[in-house]
Order: sequence, then structure tokens, then C-alpha cells
Amino acid sequence: MGAQVRKSRLRTALYLLAVLFFFGGGLLLIHTWEENRESDVVIEEEEEELLYYEGVSYRKKEGLDTILILGIDKYALEEEEPGQHQSVQGEYEQSDFLMLLVFDKDAENCQVIHINRDTMTEIRELSNAGKDLGTFIGQLTLAHAYGGGDGQMRCRNTVRSVSRLFYGINIDHYVSIAMDGIEVLNDAAGGVTVTVMDDFSGINDRLVQGEEVKLMGQDALTYVRVRYGLEDSSNLHRMERQYQYLTALQEQLMVCVQEDPEFLTNTLMEINPYLVTDCTVQQLSVLSETVEECGGIQDYQQLEGEAILNEEENHIEFYPDEDALLELVVETFYERAE
Repeated sequence: MGAQVRKSRLRTALYLLAVLFFFGGGLLLIHTWEENRESDVVIEEEEEELLYYEGVSYRKKEGLDTILILGIDKYALEEEEPGQHQSVQGEYEQSDFLMLLVFDKDAENCQVIHINRDTMTEIRELSNAGKDLGTFIGQLTLAHAYGGGDGQMRCRNTVRSVSRLFYGINIDHYVSIAMDGIEVLNDAAGGVTVTVMDDFSGINDRLVQGEEVKLMGQDALTYVRVRYGLEDSSNLHRMERQYQYLTALQEQLMVCVQEDPEFLTNTLMEINPYLVTDCTVQQLSVLSETVEECGGIQDYQQLEGEAILNEEENHIEFYPDEDALLELVVETFYERAE
């Protein structure tokens, strides 16, 4: 294998590294919203599964690989008491960052869908032993917190909720990273430089709005994680900072691997304790090659919708635009049936 090919695959693997290891961060209305979802689309079981949308029949695309990336609001190396996440009513181990990667090998296209953690959808609650305790409508972030007794179960529960939100699309794999993993990756890359988007006064005075700052250690985690106490405390704005940071991190990782051929291997070993995934090394390698063949990540999208303050519960709820979401699902995961 030539030097150029090896460098290309290293760059591709590093982009995946940046994405995979990036952390972030009324009943009647809900009932009506759920009814509208069911009435907008009809899925019919025949010889193959068809979706009827605006008078046209569609079938699921072949050749798609999907992977859900989760940034978990916990520290990987902290001690966890048995049942701790249940004892605080789902507040422990929420997924503050959710990103769906879609690889279309036939179309040679790689797409990123950044999902708001406050998105309201159906959540299944599981006991520590995995017993089904029923479902409720809540923020998507809670699917991980209420997903059972270990990281694998919680990730699978989140996969289920995201799949349902996207009208039953298949999600092949998942990768989650604990919040302290972002500090490790950030510092391994030698820090990441950004122009600070918000006023962090009183939270972190080293992060001065409008100034170019090299993020190191805890500063990097603060930048991608904090939202409360800022002028704009919405998760939508935090997602903008996360994307800004991810782009800068990717560029810095590429510099590192060009300067040090062992950087990728060493960094993966450092990051490993912070990860939970159902992917094998071989599967991640295949995904890296797929990104390379697609020419890199070509399409970044966020769900359209409205963020509403639930004054009674004192939290933000994000309601996706159902027409836009359905159109996104059809365009991304389906093709016209012959």
C-alpha cells in the first residue's frame, strides 16, 4: 500500500475519530403530535416494506450503514453505585450529544444528522436487569438514563428511540463516549483553537467571547458542554458550538497524524476506557474506508423544529417539524419503488 493511500486512510480514520469521540452535549399536545405522525405515513408489509409518501411508494435503500454517536453526561472513571442512575429518576447518564452517521455506499455519500438531545419522543424504561417497565414521552436524552443497568443496554435503548423517531429506520451500530474522554482527545491533539462564540463570564473567565482561544483540558469540555448560565442557554446554540469545535478538532488531528505516524494508535489506546460500542475494530476500519470512498463527510444537517420551555417542569422540549423530518427520512433512507 502506497504512502499516499496510507495517509488518506489515516486522515479518514481521524475524521471518524473526531466524530465518534466527540462529546458534546401538555399531554394533549403530545397525543395530537403522535396521532399526526401515524397519519402522515403508511407503511405496508408486502414482499418488501414500502412507505407511501405524497402519493408515491418508496422502499428502503440498500447499501446503507448507520452508526449512532452518543456523548454521555458522566465521567467514565468515577465510581457508580448499583442502580444509581435509577435512584435519581433518570438524571444520571443522560446522552447530551447525539449524532447519526449515514453511509450510502451506492451513492458514495456520507451524511451527518445532529439530533437535539431535548427532542420529545417515545422512551422505553428498563430496570437494571433489563425488564420492560413501559414507555413514556420525554426528552431523547432520557433514553440512555432509563435504559437499564449497563452501558450496552442504555445505548441500545437510545438506538430504539432514535429509530422510532426516524420512522423505524435501521441503526446498525452505536458508539458512546463519557464526558471526560473529550479532554483526553483534546489534549492528545495538543489543544484546539476556536473563536469563542459566547460570554462565559462567571463560568470560565478564560473563555472570552470573540477572542481566539486554544482550548485545553477542562476548558474544552466546558466549551462543548455548558449551556446554563449563558445568554443563550438553548441546546440549539450549544449544538452550533459543538459543530464549530468538531470542525477545528478534525483539522488539528490531521496535523498531529502527519507529524507523528504513531499518533492514531496511541490516541485510540488513551480513549478506549471512555468508550462503549458494539463495533469491532474491523467494522470501524470498514467504515473508515467507506468514508474515504465517499470523499469524506459531505452533508451536515440538524433537525428542524421548535424549542419550547416547559415552565412546570423547568426544562426545554424540542418538537421536530414533522414534515421536514419525514422528508429527511424519505430522502436519506428510501428510494422510489419501481
